[in-house]
Amino acid sequence: MTSARTTPIRFSDRVEAGEFLAAALTTYSQDPNVLVLGLLRGGVPVAAETARILGVEVDALAVRRLVVPERSDVSFAALASYGQNTSLQYVKRIWGPTQEKFSAEILAAVEAQAREELAELQERLIGEIVLPVSGRTVILVDDGAASGASMLAAIDAVRAAGPKRVIVALPVAPTSARADLSDSADEFISIISPKVFNTVSAFYSRFDSVSDKEIIALIPHL
Repeated sequence: MTSARTTPIRFSDRVEAGEFLAAALTTYSQDPNVLVLGLLRGGVPVAAETARILGVEVDALAVRRLVVPERSDVSFAALASYGQNTSLQYVKRIWGPTQEKFSAEILAAVEAQAREELAELQERLIGEIVLPVSGRTVILVDDGAASGASMLAAIDAVRAAGPKRVIVALPVAPTSARADLSDSADEFISIISPKVFNTVSAFYSRFDSVSDKEIIALIPHL
Protein backbone atom coordinates (compact mmCIF):
# COMPACT_ATOMS: atom_id res chain seq x y z
CA MET A 1 0.00 0.00 0.00
CA THR A 2 1.22 3.53 -0.72
CA SER A 3 2.32 5.43 2.35
CA ALA A 4 -0.25 7.93 3.62
CA ARG A 5 2.62 10.16 4.80
CA THR A 6 3.76 11.14 1.30
CA THR A 7 1.33 13.41 -0.51
CA PRO A 8 1.70 13.03 -4.28
CA ILE A 9 1.71 15.80 -6.86
CA ARG A 10 -0.36 13.56 -9.10
CA PHE A 11 -1.44 9.92 -9.26
CA SER A 12 -0.12 7.45 -11.82
CA ASP A 13 -3.68 6.14 -12.35
CA ARG A 14 -6.98 5.53 -10.57
CA VAL A 15 -5.68 2.36 -8.90
CA GLU A 16 -2.91 4.30 -7.17
CA ALA A 17 -5.47 6.92 -6.14
CA GLY A 18 -7.46 4.13 -4.51
CA GLU A 19 -4.35 3.01 -2.63
CA PHE A 20 -3.87 6.48 -1.18
CA LEU A 21 -7.50 6.66 -0.09
CA ALA A 22 -7.27 3.24 1.57
CA ALA A 23 -4.21 4.42 3.50
CA ALA A 24 -6.26 7.36 4.77
CA LEU A 25 -9.20 5.11 5.71
CA THR A 26 -7.51 2.33 7.69
CA THR A 27 -9.90 2.94 10.60
CA TYR A 28 -12.57 1.20 8.52
CA SER A 29 -10.51 -1.86 7.55
CA GLN A 30 -12.27 -5.24 7.71
CA ASP A 31 -15.47 -3.65 9.04
CA PRO A 32 -18.53 -5.50 7.67
CA ASN A 33 -20.66 -2.46 8.42
CA VAL A 34 -18.71 -0.36 5.89
CA LEU A 35 -19.74 0.02 2.25
CA VAL A 36 -17.66 1.80 -0.39
CA LEU A 37 -19.66 3.31 -3.26
CA GLY A 38 -17.87 4.41 -6.43
CA LEU A 39 -19.48 7.08 -8.59
CA LEU A 40 -19.88 6.01 -12.19
CA ARG A 41 -17.72 6.04 -14.13
CA GLY A 42 -14.30 7.17 -13.01
CA GLY A 43 -14.94 6.63 -9.33
CA VAL A 44 -15.45 2.88 -9.71
CA PRO A 45 -11.79 1.84 -10.24
CA VAL A 46 -10.74 4.08 -7.34
CA ALA A 47 -13.47 2.69 -5.07
CA ALA A 48 -12.77 -0.93 -6.05
CA GLU A 49 -9.10 -0.64 -5.11
CA THR A 50 -9.91 1.18 -1.87
CA ALA A 51 -12.45 -1.48 -0.89
CA ARG A 52 -10.11 -4.33 -1.88
CA ILE A 53 -7.35 -3.05 0.39
CA LEU A 54 -9.72 -2.32 3.27
CA GLY A 55 -11.48 -5.67 2.88
CA VAL A 56 -14.99 -4.22 2.70
CA GLU A 57 -17.92 -4.35 0.27
CA VAL A 58 -18.06 -2.18 -2.84
CA ASP A 59 -20.81 -1.09 -5.21
CA ALA A 60 -21.39 1.50 -7.93
CA LEU A 61 -23.67 4.54 -7.82
CA ALA A 62 -25.04 6.19 -10.96
CA VAL A 63 -24.53 9.93 -11.41
CA ARG A 64 -25.11 12.37 -14.25
CA ARG A 65 -23.93 15.97 -14.39
CA LEU A 66 -26.08 18.86 -15.62
CA VAL A 67 -23.62 21.03 -17.49
CA VAL A 68 -23.83 24.69 -18.35
CA PRO A 69 -24.85 25.03 -22.04
CA GLU A 70 -21.77 25.55 -24.20
CA ARG A 71 -19.54 24.70 -21.18
CA SER A 72 -19.31 20.92 -20.86
CA ASP A 73 -16.58 21.31 -18.22
CA VAL A 74 -18.81 23.22 -15.77
CA SER A 75 -21.68 21.56 -13.86
CA PHE A 76 -24.44 23.60 -12.28
CA ALA A 77 -26.14 20.53 -10.81
CA ALA A 78 -26.07 16.74 -10.84
CA LEU A 79 -28.36 13.76 -10.50
CA ALA A 80 -27.51 10.64 -8.50
CA SER A 81 -29.38 7.37 -8.10
CA TYR A 82 -28.93 4.40 -5.80
CA GLY A 83 -31.65 1.81 -5.47
CA GLN A 84 -34.99 3.59 -5.33
CA ASN A 85 -33.55 6.94 -4.33
CA THR A 86 -32.74 9.71 -6.82
CA SER A 87 -31.47 13.17 -5.93
CA LEU A 88 -30.98 16.40 -7.86
CA GLN A 89 -28.57 18.82 -6.19
CA TYR A 90 -27.51 22.27 -7.37
CA VAL A 91 -24.15 23.97 -6.89
CA LYS A 92 -25.41 27.29 -5.55
CA ARG A 93 -22.44 29.39 -6.61
CA ILE A 94 -22.87 28.19 -10.22
CA TRP A 95 -26.65 27.76 -10.38
CA GLY A 96 -27.44 31.42 -9.76
CA PRO A 97 -25.36 32.84 -12.62
CA THR A 98 -26.54 30.02 -14.90
CA GLN A 99 -30.19 30.96 -14.29
CA GLU A 100 -29.42 34.56 -15.16
CA LYS A 101 -27.74 33.65 -18.44
CA PHE A 102 -30.04 30.91 -19.79
CA SER A 103 -33.80 30.58 -20.06
CA ALA A 104 -35.83 28.24 -17.89
CA GLU A 105 -36.77 26.23 -21.01
CA ILE A 106 -33.13 25.62 -21.93
CA LEU A 107 -32.23 24.54 -18.41
CA ALA A 108 -35.30 22.29 -18.19
CA ALA A 109 -34.17 20.57 -21.39
CA VAL A 110 -30.71 19.98 -19.89
CA GLU A 111 -32.33 18.39 -16.83
CA ALA A 112 -34.68 16.22 -18.91
CA GLN A 113 -31.81 14.87 -20.97
CA ALA A 114 -29.74 14.17 -17.86
CA ARG A 115 -32.62 12.25 -16.28
CA GLU A 116 -32.97 10.09 -19.39
CA GLU A 117 -29.24 9.38 -19.45
CA LEU A 118 -29.20 8.57 -15.72
CA ALA A 119 -32.08 6.11 -16.08
CA GLU A 120 -30.36 4.42 -19.02
CA LEU A 121 -27.08 4.18 -17.12
CA GLN A 122 -28.80 2.78 -14.06
CA GLU A 123 -30.66 0.17 -16.09
CA ARG A 124 -27.64 -0.87 -18.17
CA LEU A 125 -24.99 -1.11 -15.48
CA ILE A 126 -26.59 -1.37 -12.05
CA GLY A 127 -30.15 -2.63 -12.27
CA GLU A 128 -32.50 -2.89 -9.31
CA ILE A 129 -30.23 -4.89 -6.99
CA VAL A 130 -28.01 -2.74 -4.76
CA LEU A 131 -26.20 -3.48 -1.51
CA PRO A 132 -27.94 -2.40 1.73
CA VAL A 133 -27.12 1.04 3.11
CA SER A 134 -29.35 1.39 6.19
CA GLY A 135 -27.37 1.69 9.42
CA ARG A 136 -24.00 1.38 7.66
CA THR A 137 -21.01 3.65 7.23
CA VAL A 138 -20.95 4.58 3.55
CA ILE A 139 -17.76 5.84 1.93
CA LEU A 140 -18.47 7.72 -1.31
CA VAL A 141 -15.54 7.69 -3.72
CA ASP A 142 -14.87 9.42 -7.03
CA ASP A 143 -11.66 10.02 -8.99
CA GLY A 144 -11.87 13.69 -8.05
CA ALA A 145 -14.23 16.63 -7.81
CA ALA A 146 -14.41 19.83 -9.83
CA SER A 147 -17.64 21.61 -8.88
CA GLY A 148 -18.59 18.83 -6.46
CA ALA A 149 -22.05 18.54 -8.03
CA SER A 150 -22.01 14.77 -8.55
CA MET A 151 -20.85 14.09 -5.02
CA LEU A 152 -23.45 16.44 -3.50
CA ALA A 153 -26.19 14.51 -5.30
CA ALA A 154 -24.65 11.18 -4.28
CA ILE A 155 -24.59 12.21 -0.62
CA ASP A 156 -28.28 13.16 -0.73
CA ALA A 157 -29.34 9.98 -2.55
CA VAL A 158 -27.49 7.78 -0.06
CA ARG A 159 -28.75 9.63 3.01
CA ALA A 160 -32.31 8.85 1.92
CA ALA A 161 -31.51 5.16 2.51
CA GLY A 162 -30.67 5.73 6.19
CA PRO A 163 -26.92 5.20 6.59
CA LYS A 164 -25.22 5.65 9.97
CA ARG A 165 -22.54 7.92 8.50
CA VAL A 166 -21.57 9.25 5.07
CA ILE A 167 -17.90 9.80 4.33
CA VAL A 168 -16.64 11.50 1.18
CA ALA A 169 -13.20 10.31 0.03
CA LEU A 170 -11.57 11.97 -2.97
CA PRO A 171 -8.08 11.77 -4.45
CA VAL A 172 -8.26 15.46 -5.42
CA ALA A 173 -10.67 18.34 -4.80
CA PRO A 174 -10.36 22.14 -5.09
CA THR A 175 -11.02 24.41 -2.12
CA SER A 176 -14.46 25.45 -3.42
CA ALA A 177 -15.73 21.86 -3.69
CA ARG A 178 -14.11 20.93 -0.39
CA ALA A 179 -16.13 23.59 1.45
CA ASP A 180 -19.46 22.42 0.01
CA LEU A 181 -18.79 18.72 0.54
CA SER A 182 -17.42 19.10 4.07
CA ASP A 183 -20.71 20.71 5.08
CA SER A 184 -22.78 17.86 3.59
CA ALA A 185 -20.76 14.82 4.69
CA ASP A 186 -20.02 13.50 8.18
CA GLU A 187 -16.35 13.27 7.23
CA PHE A 188 -14.39 14.56 4.25
CA ILE A 189 -11.05 13.23 3.01
CA SER A 190 -9.03 14.61 0.11
CA ILE A 191 -5.47 13.51 -0.64
CA ILE A 192 -4.56 16.48 -2.86
CA SER A 193 -6.08 19.89 -2.15
CA PRO A 194 -4.52 22.08 -4.86
CA LYS A 195 -4.31 25.85 -4.70
CA VAL A 196 -4.66 25.92 -8.50
CA PHE A 197 -7.24 23.59 -10.07
CA ASN A 198 -8.30 23.25 -13.70
CA THR A 199 -9.40 19.67 -14.29
CA VAL A 200 -9.37 16.36 -12.40
CA SER A 201 -7.42 14.72 -15.22
CA ALA A 202 -4.48 17.09 -14.64
CA PHE A 203 -3.74 15.21 -11.43
CA TYR A 204 -3.35 11.83 -13.14
CA SER A 205 -0.57 10.60 -15.41
CA ARG A 206 -3.07 8.13 -16.90
CA PHE A 207 -6.74 9.06 -17.07
CA ASP A 208 -8.36 6.69 -19.56
CA SER A 209 -12.10 6.33 -20.09
CA VAL A 210 -13.67 3.58 -18.00
CA SER A 211 -15.66 1.06 -20.06
CA ASP A 212 -18.82 -0.84 -19.12
CA LYS A 213 -16.75 -4.05 -19.21
CA GLU A 214 -14.26 -2.68 -16.67
CA ILE A 215 -17.04 -1.56 -14.33
CA ILE A 216 -18.78 -4.93 -14.42
CA ALA A 217 -15.47 -6.69 -13.74
CA LEU A 218 -14.72 -4.48 -10.73
CA ILE A 219 -18.12 -4.73 -8.98
CA PRO A 220 -18.71 -8.38 -7.96
CA HIS A 221 -22.51 -8.46 -7.94
CA LEU A 222 -23.18 -6.59 -11.21
